[in-house]
Amino acid sequence: MGTLELLWELQEHDNNLKDIKLKLEEISNGKRIKELLMGLEDTENRLNSLEKRLEANEYRLNKNNLILRDLDYKLKETERDLYEGNILDIKQLSYLDKERDTIKGKIDEKEIEILQQMEEMDSLKEEFIRILQDFKQLKSEYIELIEKYKFIVEDLKTKAQEERREKDKISRQIQEDILVMYAKLKNTRGNALAEIIDNRCSGCNVLLPTIVIDKLKDTDTLIYCENCGRILYPNKSTLMC
Repeated sequence: MGTLELLWELQEHDNNLKDIKLKLEEISNGKRIKELLMGLEDTENRLNSLEKRLEANEYRLNKNNLILRDLDYKLKETERDLYEGNILDIKQLSYLDKERDTIKGKIDEKEIEILQQMEEMDSLKEEFIRILQDFKQLKSEYIELIEKYKFIVEDLKTKAQEERREKDKISRQIQEDILVMYAKLKNTRGNALAEIIDNRCSGCNVLLPTIVIDKLKDTDTLIYCENCGRILYPNKSTLMC
């Protein structure tokens, strides 16, 4: 294999390594992973907020049930005094009658308040269950994606090692001064070699002189594009006559 073919293969391995590096960077900066993490954090905060609201509502509900129980006890005591005939004073009876009505009003208000609190509790619990399901789904998707990325990363690292081995193997067959020139062009131009397509340099698209095309058909000598400085690579299957 001539020097030009070796350089072309070397460049292909370099480009493959570049693609692998980009894919690894894309995974490490994965947009979907960040979206899932933000979603998990937001959902967890909502669950914590709902849990606190449920606790506060339950505390108020228990407190109101105690108040209702006390009111029921006072109502029974008042009705006992009214109906057992122990009190004969008209004013006292009138007072107890009004007190009974007042207590009944408070009981009605408290029962309505308790019912509203119970409805709110049921609504909060339903919302909590729904958000908890969303959280579990997001977490499952996150874990699955992480596992998938681990497999992809390991595969890419294995391919990168193979590409480096091939690079080393090819580099040992190329003269040191040519490798230095190749590295310099790669650093400044991205690609050191440019394939000739339709008699043009694919690196800068300049039309190449016929004499250059003819020379490339029959020699392995390195010829550089006069416009961009890249090493010209003649693909014998597509090179125009």
